[in-house]
Amino acid sequence: MKVLFSAVPMHGHLFPLVTLAHAFRAAGHEVLVGVPENLVDAVTGAGLPAAVTGPPMELKDVIISRSSGEAAVVPTTLEERLAAAGRAWGTLAGNSFAGTKALLDAWRPDLVISEPSEFSAPMHAAALGIPWVRHNYGITWLPQTLPFTAEEVAGELAQLGLDGLPEPDAVINVCPPSVAAAEDADALPSRYVPYNGPGVLPAWALAPRTKPRVLLTFGSLVPHIGFRDFVGVLRDIATGVPKLGAEVVIGCDPEIATKLGDLGDGVLSVGWQPLNLSLAATDVIIHHGGAGCTLTSLAFGTPQLVCPQIGDQFPNAFTVMGVGAGKLLMPEQLDVDAVLKEVGELLASPGYGEKARAVAAEVAAMPAPAQLVTTLVELAAG
Repeated sequence: MKVLFSAVPMHGHLFPLVTLAHAFRAAGHEVLVGVPENLVDAVTGAGLPAAVTGPPMELKDVIISRSSGEAAVVPTTLEERLAAAGRAWGTLAGNSFAGTKALLDAWRPDLVISEPSEFSAPMHAAALGIPWVRHNYGITWLPQTLPFTAEEVAGELAQLGLDGLPEPDAVINVCPPSVAAAEDADALPSRYVPYNGPGVLPAWALAPRTKPRVLLTFGSLVPHIGFRDFVGVLRDIATGVPKLGAEVVIGCDPEIATKLGDLGDGVLSVGWQPLNLSLAATDVIIHHGGAGCTLTSLAFGTPQLVCPQIGDQFPNAFTVMGVGAGKLLMPEQLDVDAVLKEVGELLASPGYGEKARAVAAEVAAMPAPAQLVTTLVELAAG
């Protein structure tokens, strides 16, 4: 059977698909991963075959410009941020529309599996009568964003003869029961198996230590989007955490790392940190609420301080706080004193770790991705 996976050009949206794609290959099926050109290296770096569905497009550019050419207003309220996310997914779908059509027409997959922000492959699959599955990458608030996506791709939907965004034939939910959204009640459960990109286990992760350790990251997107000086935010937090008697590891891309300068004592490492290789040796993580950070931290049972900025980072943050596995700082609350206060409480209060580990036990009890393959093959055949 031929299975096409598809994702928008964001690493955190691609990575949750990797284990299931490998499970299909291990079961003898033919797999392709369709992505815009600037995500091809991430696909091949995960050991999967890639197909280019469109020209390079960065989400940081999409957020500040619409497919119509109209400049987008920087969102300030939660509603505006969700609307901006929905429109961004529509713009990305338009960018990949022609390339995805050519791929599906030529390769003719038997099944399409897409992450929730990628709409081009599902639209073409629906028009061609190919079953498609939505593979969630975490907690989703799709009902709040779908109307804005549909507005953005109205022309493409009309070309395909569709009267709206197509419904999936099945949904895969990677969230454990205590954090799953109500809209996914009938979804197929699948364990979240953290994959955060290729990497080498750092020596510090195995070395004995006498201090608590804090991992700090705002991901690969947030430091570039211009809502505020996130390089300065990273620098201020990184130099403040050692005052708590802890050491800090900073996860960021090389471009950001070179801008941080000398951070002094107490900063153990700066640079790209695949979380699945780092969190087992971390006591608290500070992050922006991306799905990958949130779910990987839950899978490892690591208490979190979540500082959301855009889109689904907000429901992720609310959920972490709601299950007692961490704390939340809204954008207007994000300053170094507030961060240090919350991190100090997370380090001092064992209850957060207990709640986080309880969620990790739920994750471990879920079916492995490989157990879904037979079910999905039957869906495609039936």
